[in-house]
Amino acid sequence: MTHSAAGTALAIALAASLMPVCLYAQPAAPRVGVAFGGGSARGIAHVGVIKWFEEHHVPIDVAAGTSMGGLIGGAFASGMSAEELRVLIASIDWDQMFGSSSFPFKNVRRKEDGRDLPARLEFGLKRGLVLPTALNSGQQVDLLLARIAAAYYDLDSFDTLPTPFRTVAVDLKTGTRVVMDRGALAPAMRATMSLPGIFPPVEIEDRVLVDGGALDNVPADVVRDMGAPFVVAVDVGNAPETSVNYSMFALMGQTVDSMMRANTTRALQFADLVIQVDVEGFGSLDWRRSAELMQRGYEAAESHRAELLPHALDDAAWQVWLRARQQHRRHPLPVPAYLSTAGVAPSDAVGVRRVLAAHVDKPLDLPNVEKDLSALSGLDRYQTVVWEMMGPPGKEGLLIEAKPKTYAPPFMMLGFNLENRTSSDFRVQLAARYLSFDVLGSGSELRIDGVLGSDPSVGFSLYRPIFGTRIFVRPYAAATSSTLDFIQDDRIVGQYSVQQQYMGGDAGVSLSHESEVSGGLRFGHVDATVRAGDPRLPETGGAEDQFRLDFIHDGQDSPIVPSRGTQAALNLRYYVRSPEAAGVERTNDGVTQLEGGISRFWSWHRRNRLFAIATGGTSFDGHPISQFELGYPFRLDAFRIGERRGDHYGVLTLGAARQVGRLPDFIGGPVFVGSWFENGSAFDTHENADINSQVAVGLVMDTLVGPAVAGTSIGFDGGFRFFVGIGRVVRLR
Repeated sequence: MTHSAAGTALAIALAASLMPVCLYAQPAAPRVGVAFGGGSARGIAHVGVIKWFEEHHVPIDVAAGTSMGGLIGGAFASGMSAEELRVLIASIDWDQMFGSSSFPFKNVRRKEDGRDLPARLEFGLKRGLVLPTALNSGQQVDLLLARIAAAYYDLDSFDTLPTPFRTVAVDLKTGTRVVMDRGALAPAMRATMSLPGIFPPVEIEDRVLVDGGALDNVPADVVRDMGAPFVVAVDVGNAPETSVNYSMFALMGQTVDSMMRANTTRALQFADLVIQVDVEGFGSLDWRRSAELMQRGYEAAESHRAELLPHALDDAAWQVWLRARQQHRRHPLPVPAYLSTAGVAPSDAVGVRRVLAAHVDKPLDLPNVEKDLSALSGLDRYQTVVWEMMGPPGKEGLLIEAKPKTYAPPFMMLGFNLENRTSSDFRVQLAARYLSFDVLGSGSELRIDGVLGSDPSVGFSLYRPIFGTRIFVRPYAAATSSTLDFIQDDRIVGQYSVQQQYMGGDAGVSLSHESEVSGGLRFGHVDATVRAGDPRLPETGGAEDQFRLDFIHDGQDSPIVPSRGTQAALNLRYYVRSPEAAGVERTNDGVTQLEGGISRFWSWHRRNRLFAIATGGTSFDGHPISQFELGYPFRLDAFRIGERRGDHYGVLTLGAARQVGRLPDFIGGPVFVGSWFENGSAFDTHENADINSQVAVGLVMDTLVGPAVAGTSIGFDGGFRFFVGIGRVVRLR
């Protein structure tokens, strides 16, 4: 072999050895492009389509997506396979993701707000009295997208993703379609999902972006512009209407659906093949039927195998294609060398740095990062709190960004309470709470409460941490009017009107995100006058001062029917002085009372709950006028409220509930049917402590105005009561 021939052979061998590397490093010209359409929960069917493509070696070289198609398409473009997408979808808690309640992530004070006023009627006062921007803040969606897109924080172009990608949104300022092809991937995916009224808009540069479905629900034209010679459009939108619902809201919804179908028909003209997924029987909120939807998507792709298989790759070419895609996939995340914050109030920034500093200089533990962020998002003063990587290669840091709510704070929370105390006596209240932050220094919180209707009241409290520590002070004042019933044979035989005015102050410490302990003095005046019954009944009035000590822990994930967690409350009060009633031996003066309770919930399979609730109280050796009363839900509820009283009481309730339905996401939650067994007593001395056993069945619904409870309780002694309640219906003390 000559020297020249040897050199030529060597060059050929070298070129052959480098050929696969070149194929991996340089993406080939696109062959197949896919447009993933919007359709809310129905968009989960896209995962089944992707699975069919993978199994039959049909490459997706470029992709574009709108709305839910933007989430699935973006996740696929980041390098995820169909199986990874299936696992991701299966791992999502849809109740937290798209439900309207953020209760699991609130701190103990915000959970207290949520229990005091459990209605989802929150208004902002930043620019007058306005409704929230959306029913859902998008916090959990942002965390999901951060997981998917975190590694691509410094993209110059979406063309450098494992699969080149575009997503479509609408700019509210100009009313035009926006095709996003660069910048941060997570906000782009979030923008295309921002269905108005459901999720807040996303602001990127000078644009205010919402769901792109109104203008381009199946972006086949975008895929065509990306250079794909064969464009597949996957339509998971609404099935054709066979009838018209003439109610106002139904007509509005069907009108929007008709406009989107017309828009989709135009967009599909740019596709070479349309995969129309059969979504008959699936609603836009059927997130929990993911397995069925994926199967529908797979079947839809299979029905077009004759058109798709000519674009399949052989085994060798398919492996080359897979390796090229994986080469462009980024993992793992870089180790952050520092921590930075943006949009966080100074008082919160100190806590953020203290908690999240533990994630610096070590590989990110994403579940723990999200858990630690909940302490900040749980304040409810921010729309969302998200994390992302920042900085140039080799100098990456962890950025915590809080996005302020455009409409608040301050907040105005409204609540509606209803309960029947006898078969014919109902108490109805309209409650409101004003909440503002940083009124008296960084980290302070001002509450102003008002109640109209039965038992009206007005009051305020001011929470202020000391020097940025967990120690706080809380001055307060209130004026209340309440009714004290004495009931016999389902009839009110006596009724007192009790007027109280008091002021005081507590000092305490936040033990954790979910717990606090506080104590202090309360100075006030009380008047108890006969409202109904024998006018010769004794009355009283005068100064009443107390020393109080309170502990609260709230680790539950719902104020209605939790799936897990423990709630505990304890109150110790000592009456330093209290007025006496003429001719009455009972008095609060010098009496110490201790009252508390604990509730614990467990999930048994997904739809079932087991729970135990224990409440009790004692007046020690005292015989107070202010006795404990039974009859509230889960506290011997076969009794009318006020029918049984005592200086001491104890009740143990054991029960089970099963979810039998669900109100629409964003405006409601689960519907449970349950049964519980109660055992306990209210008594003055141990000698007269007759134990009462009762069994109840009831329906509990998580509604827009709070929990709604309806049930029947039967005592083993023959007592019976039907009870209903809306709002704050469960009490531990």
